[in-house]
Amino acid sequence: MRMFRLIRLLLILLLFACVTTRASGADSAPQLMVRAHLEPSGPVVAGSQIKLVVDCLTTTWFTEAPDWPLFTVPGAIVSLPDEQAVNLHEVIDGVDWFGVSRAYRIVPQTGGPFAIPSFAITVQPGQASGPVKLTTPLLKFAATVPAGAEGMSPFFPAQKLVATQTAEPSQGHLRVGDQVTRTITQRAAGTQSMLIPPVNFSDVAGLKRYPKAATTRDIVEDRAGLVAGERTDTVTYVVDHGGKYTLPAVTIEWWNTNTQRKETIVLPAVTLSAVAATEKPLFAIPVDALSKDAAHRIVVIDRRQVVLLGLLLTGVLALIWAYPRLLTFYGRARQSAIAARRRYAEGAAPAWRALRRATREGSPRHIIPALYRWMDQSHEFGQPARLDSVERLVRLDNASTRGIEPVIDAVNRHYSDQSGARVHWIEAEDALRRVAKRARSERKTETVLPPLNRY
Repeated sequence: MRMFRLIRLLLILLLFACVTTRASGADSAPQLMVRAHLEPSGPVVAGSQIKLVVDCLTTTWFTEAPDWPLFTVPGAIVSLPDEQAVNLHEVIDGVDWFGVSRAYRIVPQTGGPFAIPSFAITVQPGQASGPVKLTTPLLKFAATVPAGAEGMSPFFPAQKLVATQTAEPSQGHLRVGDQVTRTITQRAAGTQSMLIPPVNFSDVAGLKRYPKAATTRDIVEDRAGLVAGERTDTVTYVVDHGGKYTLPAVTIEWWNTNTQRKETIVLPAVTLSAVAATEKPLFAIPVDALSKDAAHRIVVIDRRQVVLLGLLLTGVLALIWAYPRLLTFYGRARQSAIAARRRYAEGAAPAWRALRRATREGSPRHIIPALYRWMDQSHEFGQPARLDSVERLVRLDNASTRGIEPVIDAVNRHYSDQSGARVHWIEAEDALRRVAKRARSERKTETVLPPLNRY
């Protein structure tokens, strides 16, 4: 009997221990909570920021930082700034809660109601068997636009907005396969760069459009804080075929918060022309290469350049092959030119000019040698030339005797050491010309073969 009581007591103690262990295990399991609210909670003006504050809480601790995802809201810009999470410690109903808090930035770009969808946040609480997902509640808010801004899409308020554009190459002749890069930069005073709306580049027939990722930067000063935001949108057009093209003008609308008026910036159109050439790209241009700013090079084939290059190469090879022959030909031509120049220098024309110079001096000592030299070089008075040939021609043509006989007499007197008679050398030059002409005509009528003997 005593043994039975002892066994029953042990069973009761064992059951109490199990219940106590389960109760303590249940108390040590972490509890989780997620909260979300908007700041401000009421209506906001389109273009201004609204904060979505999300708190993740647990009764233990987080072993890792929560996974904060990005979500989309149609008609609004959503971002999660790179800010440090805020640590939380609260006592709720006598229980200590620990957690972190992050704030999303939402900027509505038009007026009307907006809904923030529920999204899941993955957390890793301490003493938990694994990661846990917390789902945020569905929230709504409304945005309004000031009078006069109805219909603006997007609605972009700023204190001041400046927009500039560049096109490269700015000028020059484009050909098929060349590219034109159009860049538009917007700078808004007192506004974060992420809030500046993008520029919509339109397609142009005959050009292939490759947009690039936009670049943004916030201009911050130590004392003034945020000064301005800057956004740069870039697009590259590749010429598909020749012709004249126009990149359309770009219109940017914005709301001036200083004057509470809508303003418009119009960037002018860009005109360009491309030459249609018989050229074809060797390789297709990858779309990713142009859209992600990757280094690339366009290689084209120009048939005219290929033909010219082939002709140039053929000419060089022909020149190398013909170089020895050209060198020999050049040597012979040079020798022929030297010989011709020598023959001309020793010919009748230079001799006649020397005779005329001597006659102007009037000295028989210079005239008579020049006269014989001319007669020798003209080959009209025999070899060697003699005055007998002149006298024979004078007898054949009486009209040529005037001016010749004094010359013959002067030559004879010169060689006989007698004083020469006065000679009119101007008349003598004319007479000598007539005699030479008579001699040339006789040479043309001479028969090459001697007459045949007749028996």
